[in-house]
Amino acid sequence: MSAVVVIGAGIGAGLFLVVHGLTGGRTPLAVSMQRLERPGMSIADQRASSGTPGRGAFARLCTQTVGGHLGRRVEKDLAVMERPVEQFVVSKLTTSVALCGIVVALGATLQVAGSPLPIGIVVPLAIGALAMGFVVPDITLRSQARSRRAGFRHALSSYLDLVNVLLAGGAGIETSLEAAAQAGDGWGFIQIRNALVRARTMRQSPWGCFSDLGAHIDVAELAEIAASVRLAGEQGARIKASLSAKAAALRAQQMARIEADAQAATERMGLPTVLMFVGFMVLLGYPAMQQIVQAL
Repeated sequence: MSAVVVIGAGIGAGLFLVVHGLTGGRTPLAVSMQRLERPGMSIADQRASSGTPGRGAFARLCTQTVGGHLGRRVEKDLAVMERPVEQFVVSKLTTSVALCGIVVALGATLQVAGSPLPIGIVVPLAIGALAMGFVVPDITLRSQARSRRAGFRHALSSYLDLVNVLLAGGAGIETSLEAAAQAGDGWGFIQIRNALVRARTMRQSPWGCFSDLGAHIDVAELAEIAASVRLAGEQGARIKASLSAKAAALRAQQMARIEADAQAATERMGLPTVLMFVGFMVLLGYPAMQQIVQAL
């Protein structure tokens, strides 16, 4: 009977969310005025947002409930992965509900089979499944964003080398930035090109857009490079040596990270080797121990 009550409560909560999402609520006046006064979008922003699917009623409800409590770290990771907040919130909720449903279905199946689990076990398991389903998407997103940031730093070091080559050939700063951005086709070069397109569209300086991009995707090295480029563009400072040093520092950081990952992988391989050795010793010693026990 307890499992039936839990299932009924879950179905009722789901129906309530669906009805509430379809009906919706009144939009505050401040939000409506903000939408009317929003600034224009650049061409790069329109390209990035053109593939974003429309927001449904359930997505709006999930975003209003959970979207404001994700934290700045999760928002920056979503910006790096180019995932909308609505999609991420829906994935968190659906994962939690799916894991909780598996636990409830297992409890109902065992009750029908004649060996029911106590309610004191089913409820904590269901709560733990909800919490796990709510946290697992965050861990996955953080790992993916870390990998993409590492790839962006690798592309950034190559971009700086290309800029240095063009500067050594006598090109100007803005010409070097534009020409070097056209040399690559990865995600990092796409973001750099979008920043330059945004600078031209909004009639801003390229270094200002680079600084905004570094803050948007949480890459501090890009903000430092933007400061160096701003110094050269506004005060006529020599920038080639600074960019060369920054590119060398990025490459050294990447090599250190690769070596650290390799050492960590080597250390992780030691545990399976030890377990295999222990299992081999148990396999060899079990017959002898069995004969000793039988002799006693």
